[in-house]
Amino acid sequence: MDANVIIALTNPAMSLIFAATFFLLWQHRRQAYIALLGASFLAIGGGFFLHYFTLYSLALSKLAANFLFLAGGVGFAIGGLARFERNPPVLTTALFAVVGFGVFIWFLFVQPDIIWRIYSLNFAFGAITLTMAAELRRATRRNFVDNILLGLLLVYGVSFFVRPVLVIWIDGPYESYDNIHQSLYWITLSFSASLFLLIFALSLITAIALDVMEELRLESHTDPLSGLLNRRGFEQGVAETLRNSRRRRMAVTLVVCDLDHFKSVNDTYGHAAGDYVIMTFASCMRDFTGSNQIAGRIGGEEFAVLLCGSDRNSGRLFAEGVRAGFGLLPVPHLPGDMRFSASFGVAEWRDGETVAELFMRADRALYEAKKAGRDRVRVDNPLPSPAAPLALSQHTAETAGR
Repeated sequence: MDANVIIALTNPAMSLIFAATFFLLWQHRRQAYIALLGASFLAIGGGFFLHYFTLYSLALSKLAANFLFLAGGVGFAIGGLARFERNPPVLTTALFAVVGFGVFIWFLFVQPDIIWRIYSLNFAFGAITLTMAAELRRATRRNFVDNILLGLLLVYGVSFFVRPVLVIWIDGPYESYDNIHQSLYWITLSFSASLFLLIFALSLITAIALDVMEELRLESHTDPLSGLLNRRGFEQGVAETLRNSRRRRMAVTLVVCDLDHFKSVNDTYGHAAGDYVIMTFASCMRDFTGSNQIAGRIGGEEFAVLLCGSDRNSGRLFAEGVRAGFGLLPVPHLPGDMRFSASFGVAEWRDGETVAELFMRADRALYEAKKAGRDRVRVDNPLPSPAAPLALSQHTAETAGR
């Protein structure tokens, strides 16, 4: 096989492989943007194939090839940005593609000029790529792979404006497509396209893999019934927050809460009714919890919130707000006039204190609230306690039957 043919088939083959990869990912993830990326790679591969192998006529092949190129470029922009749950600039990228394609058609049929055909397509690609980079830069949820992708888009977006002008100045002008595939323009185009497709695809595949890993991590740390952190996730969040708070000398307060008479709800109305009570309380807690606070369900009917930057007084006000709010809420599938309550224990973290010691004091305050008649808030005594610390596992076991 001729070496030129092998080179010509490199980009179509690479695009086809990446298209198949993204379609396989889509089979497992079922997210539309992944399928769109697969279709875009397929279009780019078809464009490269038609650019080298003429079908029916040269003009028709070039027309179809560049249409597929621009369609793939728009698909890359829309699909790549959809991963960040942003509204992709569909109209902007489509406008660049339509204008670029219109100019290409003019210089193909009306005023034939291969140089301006090259410029029209490259400048359209550059505008689409830089638009994608600008939107990606505004995304707040970016990891290191996304930053690599952003840098790639910026470099290649600029190159679409610089490379064709520079190459044509050195090697041009080109009067026809004769020997165009041996020209410096085509060599640089093929090489840069291969590198872009490779890095772009690998970056997206890696980013999708990281998304999957993050989702699995969140699932392993999330209680499916309440939607809050489970005990494992809450423990890790508390440990990390206390380390940061010790370094920043920031106040931290723990609030533990327990649903009152929860066992009687299960016994009287069944466990499904108990689940609705838990979901209602969790929803109420989320309404009162800010972004810098950690909330979790750490037992059957027991919950906890770590308030960052809050002292014991702020913790008491937070607990009173949740208590009052929950007391006003009806629970689905239970009598409309039936209301439920919860008891709360509050303890402010002391420098040098362990997680188990902090939980012990908050749990002691919760016990006092239960003892005083339930449906109330109690704050732990600020003076140091000589009592021995309890492990978090013991804490959960002692309170699980309330």
